Amino acid sequence: MFGASEGRLRSFARNARGNVAILFGLSLIPLMIGVGVAVDYGRALLVRERMVDAADAAGLAIGSWPGLTQNELKTKAQQFFDANYPPSTIGTVGKLNVSFVGDEAIIVTVSGAVPTTFMKLANINTVEVGTSTTINKKERNIELVLVLDTTGSMGSGGKLTSLKSAAKKMVETLFDGKATSTTLKIGVVPYAAAVNIGTDKLTSNPEWFDLNTYTPANATADQIAFEDLDKTSGTSTLNLYKGGTEGLRNESWAGCVRERGGAYELTDDEPSSGTPATQWVAYFAPDEPDSGSFSNDYISDGSYSSAKCVNGSSTNDKRQCNTPKYKNKSLSGSGGPDFSCPPAAITAMTSTKSTVTTAIDSLVAKGNTVIPAGLLWGWRAISPTAPFTEGAAYTDEKWVKAIVLLTDGDNDVSAGGNGFDKSVYNAFGFAKNGHLGSTNGSNAEATLDTKTLTVCDAIKASGPADNHIRLYTIGFQVSTSSQDLLRDCATKPDMFYNSPTTDQLTAVFQDIAQGLSELRIAQ
Repeated sequence: MFGASEGRLRSFARNARGNVAILFGLSLIPLMIGVGVAVDYGRALLVRERMVDAADAAGLAIGSWPGLTQNELKTKAQQFFDANYPPSTIGTVGKLNVSFVGDEAIIVTVSGAVPTTFMKLANINTVEVGTSTTINKKERNIELVLVLDTTGSMGSGGKLTSLKSAAKKMVETLFDGKATSTTLKIGVVPYAAAVNIGTDKLTSNPEWFDLNTYTPANATADQIAFEDLDKTSGTSTLNLYKGGTEGLRNESWAGCVRERGGAYELTDDEPSSGTPATQWVAYFAPDEPDSGSFSNDYISDGSYSSAKCVNGSSTNDKRQCNTPKYKNKSLSGSGGPDFSCPPAAITAMTSTKSTVTTAIDSLVAKGNTVIPAGLLWGWRAISPTAPFTEGAAYTDEKWVKAIVLLTDGDNDVSAGGNGFDKSVYNAFGFAKNGHLGSTNGSNAEATLDTKTLTVCDAIKASGPADNHIRLYTIGFQVSTSSQDLLRDCATKPDMFYNSPTTDQLTAVFQDIAQGLSELRIAQ
């Protein structure tokens, strides 16, 4: 009897194990569905993440794109979304929906569906996904200065014509069909070997200029003014344009200035009549010696034996610094005292479109390339302090400040090409006077490159950390060495534009115009 009971117990045990197996098998179904739900939702979240990134990129792109209608912006948004949404992403995505809240915000929405794998066991075939992005425009206005190369090489290959067309198109875009603006100011700084600040500044802002004549008392402080003149003449560079017993006949100062020296050479410090070293002197390219093939020999050397030069005492020094030779004389050779001075003057920042476009139309190709001179005056034109005061305070967060520098070549003052002066005359004077590295001229261009980077760094550091001046650079068909210089000069590497063709230049300026708009993702 006991044996029979033992058999039934063993049978029950076997049956119990079978029940457990059945129960475990049944429990796997919801477990597998749970795991499947996690997998399917994970795939859906990945798709949504990619959708969010593409929608954000589309909204930011069209939000900073001026001059297009809403329908054109919607088309651009779809193009940007498609370009940023991976085509291999699983599932389907609908058409982008773009709506505009006045001029304040852009709302981009998109939805799609991701097919399931495991959730089909629960009769769920797709997971719906979507995103909505709101792009708010910051209330910030634009101050822009175009620092444009107008050297002689810009006159070839249609480059100056292309520059004018591209720059004017940018201006039209930024003004957005309006003749004037309360949110935009644009200035133009043409440069060659120097910068023309405008002859009217002498009358309206005399404190900008050092008008002293040579005396032993001011000889050291005003060394730049007299380094190529006779130190006994008792005149100033500006007086040499006045004709009669003072200087040349039928000539007038064209508006260019020499750059300052010493501690003020590469700065935006304000000029002060109490500190002559902070002032500028009128640009006067001296008549170079008659003996030899010099590039700027425009009058006779006259009687020079008694000339007493500030720098040097050789025969050629005396021929060149013989200041009395200018008295009541007319030009008789090539060149002149405004040698390599751009005819077009600075146009201070203005909110009137026609003033800017007229300034661009007036550009003329002439002279050598001295990039730091252009950058210095671009900086001075956009800063809030004298000599130009059109710029908003650096601390005024409503304004975005930007400079666009364009050049078609290296810094070039023909170093070594002039056997006596060691360079052509320029905003920093002759190389022989020591402002361009060694006085033999061999380091002149390299020194100008160093000055360029110094000025770039100073510009980019101007203002509070969150509102520095933005510096864009364009190398217009330039050499490899210039490309490196301009890339380092720009605020960021992607704000340097590398050697566009004449046909591509318009697109470059339009890209910069687009990049000037300030946007943020609100949600």
